[in-house]
Amino acid sequence: MGCIKLGIFGNLYLKLAQCSYYEILIDLNPRQYFGNDGAPFTITVAGHTIYVLTQAKDVSDAYRNTTQLSFDEMVQIMMGRLGSSPQSIKAMFTPLSPDKAGFPNPKGRPLGRLARDLHMNQLYPGENLTILGQRFKESFEDQLDYEKIASKAPYCKVDEKGLVVPLMTWTSDIFTRGGQVSYFGEKLGEIDPNLTWTFLEFDELSWQVLYQYPRIISRRMHAARDKMIEALEKYFSISPAERGQEAWFTPAMEQEMRQVGINTHDIATMMNTIYWGQLTIDSINTNTRKACFWTLAYLLKQPDLLENVRREFEGAFAEGSLKVEYLSEHCPLFDGVWNETLRHSAYSASVRAITEDLIIGGKTLRKGNRLMVPYRQLHFNESSFGPDAREFSVRRFMDNSKLQSSALWRPFGGGQTMCPGRYIAKRSVAIFVALTLKRFDIDIVEGQSFPLGEEGKPVLGIMTMKGDDMRVRLRRRELPV
Repeated sequence: MGCIKLGIFGNLYLKLAQCSYYEILIDLNPRQYFGNDGAPFTITVAGHTIYVLTQAKDVSDAYRNTTQLSFDEMVQIMMGRLGSSPQSIKAMFTPLSPDKAGFPNPKGRPLGRLARDLHMNQLYPGENLTILGQRFKESFEDQLDYEKIASKAPYCKVDEKGLVVPLMTWTSDIFTRGGQVSYFGEKLGEIDPNLTWTFLEFDELSWQVLYQYPRIISRRMHAARDKMIEALEKYFSISPAERGQEAWFTPAMEQEMRQVGINTHDIATMMNTIYWGQLTIDSINTNTRKACFWTLAYLLKQPDLLENVRREFEGAFAEGSLKVEYLSEHCPLFDGVWNETLRHSAYSASVRAITEDLIIGGKTLRKGNRLMVPYRQLHFNESSFGPDAREFSVRRFMDNSKLQSSALWRPFGGGQTMCPGRYIAKRSVAIFVALTLKRFDIDIVEGQSFPLGEEGKPVLGIMTMKGDDMRVRLRRRELPV
């Protein structure tokens, strides 16, 4: 149990025995301790001071400040925890020449920062995003086949009423395979046919990375991570011409790393962080699968809403095959579901290192400490989202479009580190849900309650589910499109 002592200027000292300080940081209600003035407050844990921001203006000020607040330090720490060598981390954060070969770098930034521009070139609206979305679509169309699910999915049970699948496992399986093929082509799966399941094992244990568990007490997590790096090292030992179809980003990022002298093993290690989800800058697999699970879970909780979304999607199939652009441009009800799902399921926090003393919210934040913006607190702020902020309301964003531009709306972070993967995340989930509702009747297997989020483990974006997986039944609706 935690022992709490209050000090002047809202210092909250926590001596923790059996509780997670991450959980306290995320779910702590500062009003309980410091009143309702919204001022920044501090939490000191084991000698480490963290300043916590919960007000819109303070959050905006923090995201705009790139001189006294640093994200680079946090990235480098995480790279080290994930196995990158000190030499490769130094190479990633050494300034480059403005006229270097490869991807344009007029400001001479280090590759660690330039990488965001490469992500944006892949993931912002344009040709590369269109191609990537098409590859997700092709993968989902292939995998969302009644007979294939029945015969190839080891977690599927067939009965007289249809197919029973655990929803998180099912969405995770298909999304991870789709993300892997979309970014690395078929070759990576040929190198290690079990890689997607290895990743899912690692992802479920990845909170141990954030807690800095030593290898001796996190052997399964480290073993899974090492298997992923081994497969990726074999992949990057093959010439791009032999790999087949890849996303634009994959060989482009590889080329940039080789140019700064990073070896194949460290390239594999760094690309493994991208396969997983690089500090919410991009996330091929860890967040989209969970976002899809929660989207379907909230739809299944309200069958009438599910049917209305199904009808809204019908126009996307008007010409026979699915038109991805229709999902982005003509589905306001799904947009409402998506935004509200993110509001409820985003569970990460943005952290910055304070490199110089600065003032935010009228308080002095001291150099050498950390600043945190807990998204879950922001998203349940009643002054912005209403007195029913803890309820799921599909009309919330539909009736108030300004909420999406609110400083308290941060499912993808903010500032220069806002996740460029937000476009493909929404697009791929919309494709999955549209194809699922087109091809199957789907409902919750009786006798289950709505799943709870796992609020005791840190994540890089979307929370996972607590307890047993939610079982759903699929029945063939019509022949696949």
